[in-house]
Amino acid sequence: MIKIFRSVYSAIFLVSISITFASAKDFKTHEPDAVAGTLRSGSAMQRSQLATELNILAPNFSDPAAQSNAPCVSFDRVDERRLRLRADADNAVIVADSGECDSTYLIVFDKERKSEWGHVQTVRLSARAQHPEVSFAEVVQPGISEVMVHRETTHDSGSAQQENFVVLKLLHNRLVPVLDTVERYELVMPNRPENDADHVEQSQQSTFSVVKADANAGQRTRILEKEVLKERKIRLTLYRYWSWDPELERFRSTAYNGSDVAAGPIAKPPAKSAGAAVQQSKDQQK
Repeated sequence: MIKIFRSVYSAIFLVSISITFASAKDFKTHEPDAVAGTLRSGSAMQRSQLATELNILAPNFSDPAAQSNAPCVSFDRVDERRLRLRADADNAVIVADSGECDSTYLIVFDKERKSEWGHVQTVRLSARAQHPEVSFAEVVQPGISEVMVHRETTHDSGSAQQENFVVLKLLHNRLVPVLDTVERYELVMPNRPENDADHVEQSQQSTFSVVKADANAGQRTRILEKEVLKERKIRLTLYRYWSWDPELERFRSTAYNGSDVAAGPIAKPPAKSAGAAVQQSKDQQK
């Protein structure tokens, strides 16, 4: 049954990736804190115009596969984080949750030395069932952050629910997924086709931890996954490492026996507001 379970949710996973990407045709100048302020408290017309410029678009609810051109103008929460996504540049990421649009938007800005802020890209994460948890961590290279997305819903039906763990990295001026794997999965299916009341419940729950680099062992920072599979009274625990492959520019997994596990969970700090980020920058300059 475990083999059936793995094949079923793998098939769903392949067809239900819900991250969509959009970037402005022109590299326009926008101050991240001003953008965050407009999305929070701007007029409907201001928010609509800004959303159109930055490709903050609502999904097409009648046809999810079709591209939409309707701006999303209603936001439940807007946070800004100043950090570095690539060397020799400053970056800002605005995380905007919209229940009305069933979306969480990652709005990415870039500023090279002696230049103005420019909008790089807007990434939409599906948030129909719940908003994903967005945080930042330095995994591939010290001083350069990746975007960590926990519990991004990729499938939600009466018999199956799936949430993914996604790592996004700025590569070649695009924020792209470099790791995308199942974080939580629940499946209910009939044990006997002739009796719907007799069913089997299968589940998978993974936790992800950052394992810091060990210079003495010649190892880089990695992500450790602990995966727990359950079916009836059967419980199976698997471990795997996710390591960065510089040639393929993505994380690849290798099996691990789980011995000597000494890692902490990936931190999930809330995205800082624009005011807090600016004050932190001033304090650091002092």
